[in-house]
Amino acid sequence: MSSVQVSKTPAWWRQCWHGCTRPWVAVLLRVLLGGVFIFAGFSKILIPYAEVVARIQQYQVLPGWLVTLAALVLPWLEVASGTALLVGFYTTPAAWLIGGQLCCFSALMVVVLLAGIPIEDCGCFGNLGLPETPFQVLVRDLVMLALLGPLLARQRDVLGLDAWGGGEEGVRERAGEGE
Repeated sequence: MSSVQVSKTPAWWRQCWHGCTRPWVAVLLRVLLGGVFIFAGFSKILIPYAEVVARIQQYQVLPGWLVTLAALVLPWLEVASGTALLVGFYTTPAAWLIGGQLCCFSALMVVVLLAGIPIEDCGCFGNLGLPETPFQVLVRDLVMLALLGPLLARQRDVLGLDAWGGGEEGVRERAGEGE
């Protein structure tokens, strides 16, 4: 018997994953995903509040009180989490927060598609984006969710604030100094 273990993961997948966890890939993904969320949040902040409420109401899924709360909080949450990811400040929590938002958005699109709710434009980017159908939004959100994988696997990179002593790693290091 041989003592060599055979990995069940295909070699091409290991090579692809290794390439995805390189520092420049993490920076590129942070800029891309963070930028999308900052753009989406600001595009909702720049339009009247009533219009944001109307765009959320078109989904016919949330109760009225939750629609108004979502219209108030969601744009700022998108900007905050996108900014944190973009600059690499608390990168892992920001990536998890964006992942949670993408999971919620994807679930919403599945409900809309299954219920046959007619939506011509998702309103994801306020008045600044191209009109997207629920299916297009679902595909886009699932792709962005997949792109978060390398960010979660790679905890920090040299071009993020986490690596400079700010963010999650810096807090852990400072907490250890007091002992």
